[in-house]
Order: sequence, then structure tokens, then C-alpha cells
Amino acid sequence: KSTYMSEQKKNNYSGHHEQLFRFLRSYLLFIAIACGSVIFCFFHFIPAFSVFKPAAYYFSDNVLPLLIFLMLYLSFCRVKIHDMRPRLWHVVLFSITIVSSTLIAVYMHFHPQGGTFIILEGTIMCLLMPPAAAAAVIGGRLGGSEASIVTGILIGNLISAIFIPFLFPFFTSRLTGTFLDEFYLIASKIFPVIVLPLILAFITKLFFKKILHFITTTLKNLGFYLWTICLCTVSSRTISCIVNSPENAITLWSMALIGLLTTIFHFGIGKGFGNLYNQRISAGQAYGQRNGVFGLWVALSFLDPSAVIAPGCYILWQNCVNSWQLANREKLLLKAQKQGIAPYQE
Repeated sequence: KSTYMSEQKKNNYSGHHEQLFRFLRSYLLFIAIACGSVIFCFFHFIPAFSVFKPAAYYFSDNVLPLLIFLMLYLSFCRVKIHDMRPRLWHVVLFSITIVSSTLIAVYMHFHPQGGTFIILEGTIMCLLMPPAAAAAVIGGRLGGSEASIVTGILIGNLISAIFIPFLFPFFTSRLTGTFLDEFYLIASKIFPVIVLPLILAFITKLFFKKILHFITTTLKNLGFYLWTICLCTVSSRTISCIVNSPENAITLWSMALIGLLTTIFHFGIGKGFGNLYNQRISAGQAYGQRNGVFGLWVALSFLDPSAVIAPGCYILWQNCVNSWQLANREKLLLKAQKQGIAPYQE
């Protein structure tokens, strides 16, 4: 009897431990956003923490790109190169980006003094932000095709590198160089973090089979946890931009609304068209999850400083969507396990 009770307690402990782990895994992105908010509050409201600000800025400016590089490298190692072919939904979705951004840029060119000019700047920035490297990580955990998402990341980043220097001169005078100068400047921010991991992963696949096996088995979840660290940093930086903005409450709420609406638009359109080609999750993540860090840099470099609020809020909204999706995915996996059926996978 004593042995039976001991075994029962052990099973109960194991069950509670598994439930706690599943809860943390489901809501880890929400937790990362909350941690980023707490970190900002420490730096903003407690003077004693100001001594750590240089280290925080160094991490954000230098370590964060390295983590994104590593995260994308891990994703590239898991996908098969021959599966990374463009699909019709790539063409449809990114054509929508080009057309909608061009229409807004032309309108702003002919209405430069409109009361909604700053809001339109925030909108076009949200539309032209390239897909995030973490889209493949989150999409893979949701059951999407990492190969299709990675292809979308490459296409989307190329479009951003071309159309930001092409469209922005229509409505802003802060781009002082030629198209090629600005293309090189923007591409230099994008491609080292996107193309170099692809080349390194290709070399790993060809010559380092043991390392590749280690990455695809032992380190298969590392990218997700790297992203939570990145998200914590990005959230803190985003909240700092919002709090320190000189704009009034109406403009701030308008920008937050723009971030929400473009988030809904991207995920909704992505999932809608992706569903037509049996890749609802892949298209939704590749089109909906955007590189907010790059969006913040572009807005601060070339647009009105207040326009940074829209892509900043986009970061928060999209990760609320991702966190909800991950929690729902955990429920579906548990349900599929109880029913003895294979979970949905693209």
C-alpha cells in the first residue's frame, strides 16, 4: 500500500509538472512580452538601473541580430533546399503588398499636408516590413511548412529592399541618395541576417552531416527559445518608443489601431489565400509575422519619428496572435493524442 501511494504521488507530481510545462510553452510569448515590459519599467522608473543601460543597448544593437541570424540558420538547416520553391500564394500575397503600398505612396505624394499623413506613414511601414526570421520557427511549431515559410521570408525581404527605396521618395525627403545607394543601405541591414544563414546552412548540409543531425534532432526547439529572448528585448524597446513619443494620446491610439488592423489584415489575407493552396498556416505566418526591429529602424531613419509607433504596436499585436495560436495548437495536439490521430501538418 505504501509503495502504491508513493507511486501515485509520483504520477500526480509528474502530471502537474507536465501541465505546468505545457502552460509555459503555450504562453511563453505572452510571458516574454510581460518580461520586456518589466525590464522597461526598471530602466524607466528606477534610476539605479540606468547604469545597466549601455549593456542593454549593446545587447539590442549587437547581440540581437546575432540571435536572429542563429535562429534563421537553425530553420534553414531543417528544411530541404528542393522544397524551397516559390508557390502561387507567394506571388498573390506579395503582389498585394506591392499594389497596396504603391497606392498609399502615390496618394501621400499628392496630399502631403493631409491630417492623416503620419498615420499613412505608419500604415505603409507596416505593409512594407519584411517577414520575420521567427516566422519559420513559429510556423513550424504550428504545423506549417518551414520550407514554404522560408521561401516567403526570402521573397518578402527582397521586396522590402527594393520597394522601400523606390516608394519612399514619393512622400519623404529624408532619402538623400540614389535608388542604388538606398537599396544598398537597406539591403545591408537585411541580407546579412537572411542570406548568410542560408549559405551557411547549405554548407552544413553538404559537408557537416553530423552537425546537421545534431541540429535537426537535439536543437530542434532551440530557435523557439531564442525567439522568446529576442521578443523580450524587442518588446522593451517598443514600449520605450511608445512611452517616450511626443505625440498626443489620439495619435498614439490611432497608430496602435493601425498596427492592429494591419496585423489582422496580414494574418487574415495570408490564411485566406493559403487555405486555397492547402497551406493556411504557412501563408499566414510568412505574410503575417513581420520583422518589427527592421520596421523600427526604417521608421526612425526615413519617416516622421512618430510613425515608429505603428510598427512597434504591430510587434506586440502579432505576438499576441502567435501566443494564442500556440496555445490553441497545444490543445489540438493534446486532443489528437487522446484520439490517437495524427495532428495537422502541412
